[in-house]
Amino acid sequence: MKKTLPWGALIVGLPLIFFAVASFALIFSVSGLIMASSADSPVTVAAAGSQIFSSPPPSEGIVMGESTVTKDARPTILRKFLDSYHSPLMQYSNLILQVSEKYNLDWRLVVAISGAESTFGQKIPDNCYNAWGWGIHSRGTLCFSSWEEGIKTVAQGLREKFLSDGLTTPEQIMARYAPLSDGSWAYAVKYFMGQLEHADYYQ
Repeated sequence: MKKTLPWGALIVGLPLIFFAVASFALIFSVSGLIMASSADSPVTVAAAGSQIFSSPPPSEGIVMGESTVTKDARPTILRKFLDSYHSPLMQYSNLILQVSEKYNLDWRLVVAISGAESTFGQKIPDNCYNAWGWGIHSRGTLCFSSWEEGIKTVAQGLREKFLSDGLTTPEQIMARYAPLSDGSWAYAVKYFMGQLEHADYYQ
């Protein structure tokens, strides 16, 4: 005579069997994920350089006056940036930041213009110390007696003759600063501002 399990045993046993099978499947799946992660997708640690940003840098678009780079990080970034271009302005990085703050300029602007005009002071008239094309026109060339004078004069001039008149974007500044440009001047200024924002040094 064939024996069958009582209904009571089945009612108690089925949930236990289901729980055991589900637990085994879960343990097997987690173990597989851990092994796969260890072999194929090693965990990476964010680079220390990411700590220089007060918030993640923008993925696109550089807006003058809006920088995510902390003030403490700017001297190092600016110095390394100018050094990567072999610029004579490198040793004046702190002065550039000081006068930019004094005249409430974007910390990248003075340097970016020098990049657009003279590759950061590398292509200038002899003993002229004018990396910004400031006052250079058909009637002659304005020269400064030192880099310090040039930095201070240009920073003050940008505030008084451009930004205070409401010219607050590279395109607007270009219309007065480099009116014959086909747009390349503003593009270059924004490009170098973007490099500074992302601490992207020239190689």
